[in-house]
Amino acid sequence: MKATRIRDKGKVARRHEADSLLKCPGDFVLVERGVLRSFVMVCPDGCGEKLAINLDPRTDKAWRYYKKRNQISIFPSVWRDTGCQSHFIIWNHSIVWCESAEGDRDVVVEEEAELRRLVLEICTDEWQAFTLLAERLDEVPWDVNRACVYLARNAGVLREGKGDLRGHFKLLSDHG
Repeated sequence: MKATRIRDKGKVARRHEADSLLKCPGDFVLVERGVLRSFVMVCPDGCGEKLAINLDPRTDKAWRYYKKRNQISIFPSVWRDTGCQSHFIIWNHSIVWCESAEGDRDVVVEEEAELRRLVLEICTDEWQAFTLLAERLDEVPWDVNRACVYLARNAGVLREGKGDLRGHFKLLSDHG
């Protein structure tokens, strides 16, 4: 059975020390030696494999680790190109399956209205990627993307890019 949440099993200094702490799909351990090195988890799809997600940009391609409002997120998504080939997002302690029709509906973003206000304050009439907006606000990219999509589709104050501009947003010309 696929996991829908991650479960924190602690921190270790070395990768091999994580294995004995990981039992169920979604269990994770942080490997930290001075800086965060990796996020080791039992694959949430139930295949039983242990995944080591690199968090150290000095070594290779690295994911970003966020801990905001006591919730953990990883960016970008995890897409396994071997084994079970699952594709998922770790967002605010939830696991969002990329092929799922439900999408992110169960993910809770605390202070979402305030985040929308902050996003709107820094949007301009030029296209900006949600990742850049998130970086400027020091926020989780998944949270900022949700705020931008809401402001475009529900509030009608942002325009959402398509094609090559997917994931980009700008103020509607008659706003601001």
